[in-house]
Amino acid sequence: MRDDFCPWNTGHHRLQAEAGFAVCERTTAPEDLRLTPAELGAAFLGGPALAGLAAAGLVEDLRPGALALASTAFRGEREPWYPGGWAFPLY
Repeated sequence: MRDDFCPWNTGHHRLQAEAGFAVCERTTAPEDLRLTPAELGAAFLGGPALAGLAAAGLVEDLRPGALALASTAFRGEREPWYPGGWAFPLY
């Protein structure tokens, strides 16, 4: 991952999840996906799926199958929903 805003985050990270717990740690292993914190944050916060971001050319699948697995892992049982819509009142 390349992070121009917080360069100390640049590097390879491994995300592992099991039994309801997740761990993210630095690694020297080759990348499975290439993306920036913007795409990772969007998927984590319930925005576009990683597969959709890849279709837009923003995520690169470097190991066949990694994109499908990660895209599924970042989706919840329900889509995020905000009852007030996305417009906020200006007072």
